[in-house]
Amino acid sequence: MGTPKALLDFRGQPFVVRILEALEALEIKTRVVVVGPDAPRIRSAIAGHDCLIVENSDVDGGPIASLRAALRAIHGVQPSCALAWPVDLPHVRVNTVDRLLEAFRLAGGAAGKAPAVVPTFAERRGHPVLWGSALFDELMTSEAATRHGARAVLHAHAAEIASVAVDDPAVIDDLNTPEDYERLVREVNRDIY
Repeated sequence: MGTPKALLDFRGQPFVVRILEALEALEIKTRVVVVGPDAPRIRSAIAGHDCLIVENSDVDGGPIASLRAALRAIHGVQPSCALAWPVDLPHVRVNTVDRLLEAFRLAGGAAGKAPAVVPTFAERRGHPVLWGSALFDELMTSEAATRHGARAVLHAHAAEIASVAVDDPAVIDDLNTPEDYERLVREVNRDIY
C-alpha cells in the first residue's frame, strides 16, 4: 500500500490511533500495540497514548506471531481475556466491541462456557475476536495455529465459541489492497459530496 496499514488515515487519524481511542473509550486498561519493521514510525504516531508497545520479531509468522507477542506481553497481568483487533479494521464500531465484551461477561468471563467471542455479519465470522484466557496456552503453542493462524483454535472449539450477530459490516471487511482502502475512503466520505 506504500504506507504501513497502521498509519493509513481514517477520519483524520492513523488506523492505529483510531483503534487505541476506541479501546480507551471502552476503558480497556491494558492496551497492547504489536509493531513490526515500521516500529519507529508507529511509535511516533501513538506517543500520546497509554499503551504497551511490543515488537514482533517474527514478521514472517503472520498474524498469529503478533497475537503471540501480545499474549507474552500481558502474561504477567493475567487478564481474563484479550481482544485481538487487527489494525486493518479501524472502522469497526465501538458499540460492536462493547457488545463482544458484554457477551463475554454474560458467558461468565474466563470461567464461563465461551472461551472466545466472535462477531458475525451476514453469517460470516469476523474481527475483532475476544479470546478468553482459557485459550491463551493453546494460541501460544498450537501447531495448527502456527500453520493456519488463530482460526485453527476457533475451529477446534467451534461448538463452544460465542458468536454475536452485529449490524456492523466492518467486522468482515479487511483492508488488504489499495483498492480496499480507496473503497473505505469513498464510503466514509460519501456524505461529504
